Amino acid sequence: MMTKENLTEIEKYLKSKNLSTSVFVEVYDHFVMQISELMNKNEITFQEAFLQTKINWQDELKMVKADLFSFKRIAKIEKGILQDRFRRMMTISFVFSAILGIIFYFNEGVYLYIQGTLIMMHLFFLIYHFIFKKMSFLEYQKMSFHPLLLRNLLLMLIILSISTMFFTTENLWEFPLNHMAVTFAVILQIQLLYFRAKKINVLLS
Repeated sequence: MMTKENLTEIEKYLKSKNLSTSVFVEVYDHFVMQISELMNKNEITFQEAFLQTKINWQDELKMVKADLFSFKRIAKIEKGILQDRFRRMMTISFVFSAILGIIFYFNEGVYLYIQGTLIMMHLFFLIYHFIFKKMSFLEYQKMSFHPLLLRNLLLMLIILSISTMFFTTENLWEFPLNHMAVTFAVILQIQLLYFRAKKINVLLS
């Protein structure tokens, strides 16, 4: 039978791994269950069972780089969840940017209307975060260096380099890939702000 002090020790250990709230709750429950089973089955002390459980989880809780473009270190189990979330965000952004790229090619007026709407959505989320103090201005500045946005910046530089090789400066506005890259960045920022409002981990805190 574990004591309150034992549960506090487990909590303190897991908090040192900087897990997001949802992952922390799940891992904490697994730790408590596994330690209890080891203590009852093997008739060992809490410290012995706790040590064995930490060994069993050492690979999942190993601290690794969150992303190629990030200096932040998080638990390996968190990284897997985060990378899946990043892939979904990038897929949504790519689909939207591809659709708007096609729209721009056929009807620039409709494209500008939709792009303007997206920018207004972005501003709405920003105002919401600032008014309700969900995010400080400093945090918003840091968001500019988010791994997904840095990837998009790199992609934009590549696209601009390619477009200037085959198109004159006057034709850059007419190059759909440039507009797709801008749309991609706007959709990403909207998603980042949305997840921040929902307190879902996307490396914004």
